[in-house]
Amino acid sequence: MIKILSLSLVALVLMVLAGCGNSGPSAPTGLTVTSTSPITLSWTAVSGAKSYSVYRGTTTGGISSKTRLAFDITVTTYTDTSAAAGTIFYYQVVAVNSDGVSGASNEVNAISQSQTGGSFTVVGFAANSQVTLSWNVVSSAVTYNVYRGTTSAAITNKTKIKTGLTTPTFIDTAVSSGVTYYYQVTAVNSGGVEFQNSSETQAFSF
Repeated sequence: MIKILSLSLVALVLMVLAGCGNSGPSAPTGLTVTSTSPITLSWTAVSGAKSYSVYRGTTTGGISSKTRLAFDITVTTYTDTSAAAGTIFYYQVVAVNSDGVSGASNEVNAISQSQTGGSFTVVGFAANSQVTLSWNVVSSAVTYNVYRGTTSAAITNKTKIKTGLTTPTFIDTAVSSGVTYYYQVTAVNSGGVEFQNSSETQAFSF
């Protein structure tokens, strides 16, 4: 009887030790999109994780519906430079260590905006205390928004002055004489997302 108990105790200890040696990391939490120009992801560090893998898909769903986009990431951010502008993508992240792979993080989605800044061109002409803008039609655009500033700068530093334009032209009558204005236009898709920025143009109002 003592021998049988001893063998059972040994087996129990081995099972416990085996379980302790195969504990993968916890699933990442706090996955967020911090930029769409291009799409940049950020998440909370997982204790014990050696690296992370990022998964991407074009439909919402579990990680099995996504393709592994990147692996061996040793930081808690990732920039997706391969995301096509105007397409919605869905992301999840997993943590990895020597014991295995974690479950999937929460899912986030984003639509990439172009980084070229000059994929379509806007032109401005000033006359009679107004500025007339025109630009070429952008494929997949449903409407356009107009941004304006008084210094040359990124579109994020300009003020949105007009939304919902359905034709590629706009007349800005709210200008002051003797001032140089800087404009950019964004193309908006059917989902209401600004997916493409124009180049910058300037016009001196007189």
